Amino acid sequence: MEYRHIDLFSGIGGFSLACQWTGVETEVFCGRDKFCQRILRKYWPGVPIIEDIRDFNGTAYTGAFILSSGDPCPIRSKARSIWKTKQPDLSGYALDVVRTSRPEWVLRENVPAPDDVHFTAALDAIGYSSVIVSANAAAVTAQNRERDFIVANTDPSKVYSFINTLPVYKNAQRYAETKREKTPAYPVLTTHNCRWDARDGYIWDWFGVRVADSKERLTLAGFPCDWLDGISKTQVARMTGNSVVPQVAYEIIKTILKVERGIA
Repeated sequence: MEYRHIDLFSGIGGFSLACQWTGVETEVFCGRDKFCQRILRKYWPGVPIIEDIRDFNGTAYTGAFILSSGDPCPIRSKARSIWKTKQPDLSGYALDVVRTSRPEWVLRENVPAPDDVHFTAALDAIGYSSVIVSANAAAVTAQNRERDFIVANTDPSKVYSFINTLPVYKNAQRYAETKREKTPAYPVLTTHNCRWDARDGYIWDWFGVRVADSKERLTLAGFPCDWLDGISKTQVARMTGNSVVPQVAYEIIKTILKVERGIA
């Protein structure tokens, strides 16, 4: 069976890298950032990129196995400063692509928030059952990056099997956790390359205290340290601060494949 992937709000390819590790092939990207597009073309040449989610024709990509969405973080994101996000809420457009493309599985990543249930309710309205997985990347990348992953399928029994297969602590029928509490680790990466305040972690070397450099940011974000070679440190900070940690997505996609292959 050919497993195909729709990657919305693709960023620097965190979801697609995780899919690649599991043998799932990305067939289309969606993202307007020119720096990110440059990276996507470098590692996935020939895969089309649709710039604006509002122009995405989901009916052209029906039958996909997984649709992922890392839609822009809302105001509560700790990757930004104290100011409001410049990004509009585009989650409704992602839901419309789900409705028109009808993928087998939906995988959405965002910062933990009570209104996750609004997204799951919208999925329910278009025929998808879902579970929220609360994850922290600290165990695999040493970055204390807490995220909620919404995992959905049109078949409730598959979602139930996913919950029981994912090797995590379950605290409710609709929630699963890969962490019980914060782990001592580097704080969540910010989108600023040199911001000195209490929210940033500091690294001590022989020359004193400093913030993480570009290669360290990439390692903390779960990417190869040369993934963004040729990109300025300002852009690297912005791109890694907004990225999906591929190792976390990989564990979720690997579990989805176990369910599909009857290994659960």
